[in-house]
Amino acid sequence: MISTMIYNLSLAIFTVIALALFVISILAYRRTRKSKLLMVSIAFLFFLIKGLWLSYYLFTVPEETWGIFLLPVIILDTVILLLLYLSLVKG
Repeated sequence: MISTMIYNLSLAIFTVIALALFVISILAYRRTRKSKLLMVSIAFLFFLIKGLWLSYYLFTVPEETWGIFLLPVIILDTVILLLLYLSLVKG
Protein backbone atom coordinates (compact mmCIF):
# COMPACT_ATOMS: atom_id res chain seq x y z
CA MET A 1 0.00 0.00 0.00
CA ILE A 2 2.73 2.48 0.97
CA SER A 3 4.84 1.55 -2.06
CA THR A 4 1.86 2.26 -4.33
CA MET A 5 1.38 5.65 -2.71
CA ILE A 6 5.08 6.44 -3.12
CA TYR A 7 4.90 5.37 -6.77
CA ASN A 8 1.82 7.54 -7.39
CA LEU A 9 3.43 10.53 -5.69
CA SER A 10 6.71 10.15 -7.54
CA LEU A 11 4.84 9.87 -10.85
CA ALA A 12 2.89 13.05 -10.09
CA ILE A 13 6.10 14.89 -9.18
CA PHE A 14 7.78 13.60 -12.37
CA THR A 15 4.91 14.88 -14.51
CA VAL A 16 4.82 18.31 -12.85
CA ILE A 17 8.60 18.72 -13.22
CA ALA A 18 8.39 17.67 -16.88
CA LEU A 19 5.65 20.24 -17.47
CA ALA A 20 7.65 23.00 -15.75
CA LEU A 21 10.83 22.19 -17.68
CA PHE A 22 8.90 22.06 -20.95
CA VAL A 23 7.38 25.49 -20.35
CA ILE A 24 10.72 27.00 -19.30
CA SER A 25 12.55 25.54 -22.30
CA ILE A 26 9.86 26.73 -24.74
CA LEU A 27 10.10 30.25 -23.31
CA ALA A 28 13.89 30.12 -23.67
CA TYR A 29 13.57 28.87 -27.25
CA ARG A 30 11.12 31.64 -28.14
CA ARG A 31 13.59 34.18 -26.79
CA THR A 32 16.75 32.83 -28.47
CA ARG A 33 15.48 30.75 -31.44
CA LYS A 34 18.35 28.27 -30.98
CA SER A 35 17.63 24.84 -32.42
CA LYS A 36 19.36 23.22 -29.43
CA LEU A 37 16.67 24.57 -27.16
CA LEU A 38 13.96 23.36 -29.49
CA MET A 39 15.35 19.80 -29.29
CA VAL A 40 15.54 20.02 -25.50
CA SER A 41 11.97 21.35 -25.43
CA ILE A 42 10.78 18.41 -27.50
CA ALA A 43 12.61 16.03 -25.14
CA PHE A 44 10.86 17.61 -22.14
CA LEU A 45 7.56 17.39 -24.00
CA PHE A 46 8.16 13.66 -24.46
CA PHE A 47 8.89 13.36 -20.73
CA LEU A 48 5.57 15.10 -20.07
CA ILE A 49 3.76 12.74 -22.45
CA LYS A 50 5.45 9.79 -20.76
CA GLY A 51 4.30 11.00 -17.33
CA LEU A 52 0.73 11.44 -18.53
CA TRP A 53 0.83 8.07 -20.27
CA LEU A 54 2.12 6.32 -17.14
CA SER A 55 -0.58 8.03 -15.06
CA TYR A 56 -3.24 6.87 -17.49
CA TYR A 57 -2.01 3.29 -17.32
CA LEU A 58 -1.67 3.42 -13.55
CA PHE A 59 -5.32 4.29 -13.05
CA THR A 60 -7.04 2.55 -15.97
CA VAL A 61 -5.15 -0.60 -16.96
CA PRO A 62 -4.91 -3.73 -14.79
CA GLU A 63 -1.43 -4.48 -13.45
CA GLU A 64 -1.33 -7.82 -15.26
CA THR A 65 -1.12 -6.08 -18.65
CA TRP A 66 1.55 -3.49 -17.79
CA GLY A 67 4.23 -5.61 -19.44
CA ILE A 68 2.69 -4.97 -22.86
CA PHE A 69 3.21 -1.26 -22.54
CA LEU A 70 6.85 -1.33 -21.39
CA LEU A 71 8.29 -1.54 -24.92
CA PRO A 72 6.76 1.79 -26.06
CA VAL A 73 8.05 3.42 -22.86
CA ILE A 74 11.56 2.13 -23.55
CA ILE A 75 11.34 3.40 -27.15
CA LEU A 76 10.16 6.81 -25.91
CA ASP A 77 13.06 6.96 -23.44
CA THR A 78 15.47 6.16 -26.27
CA VAL A 79 14.04 8.99 -28.41
CA ILE A 80 14.37 11.37 -25.46
CA LEU A 81 17.99 10.39 -24.92
CA LEU A 82 18.75 10.85 -28.62
CA LEU A 83 17.16 14.31 -28.62
CA LEU A 84 19.19 15.36 -25.59
CA TYR A 85 22.37 13.94 -27.16
CA LEU A 86 21.72 15.77 -30.44
CA SER A 87 21.12 19.01 -28.60
CA LEU A 88 24.53 18.65 -26.95
CA VAL A 89 26.38 17.71 -30.12
CA LYS A 90 24.75 20.34 -32.34
CA GLY A 91 26.75 23.46 -32.91
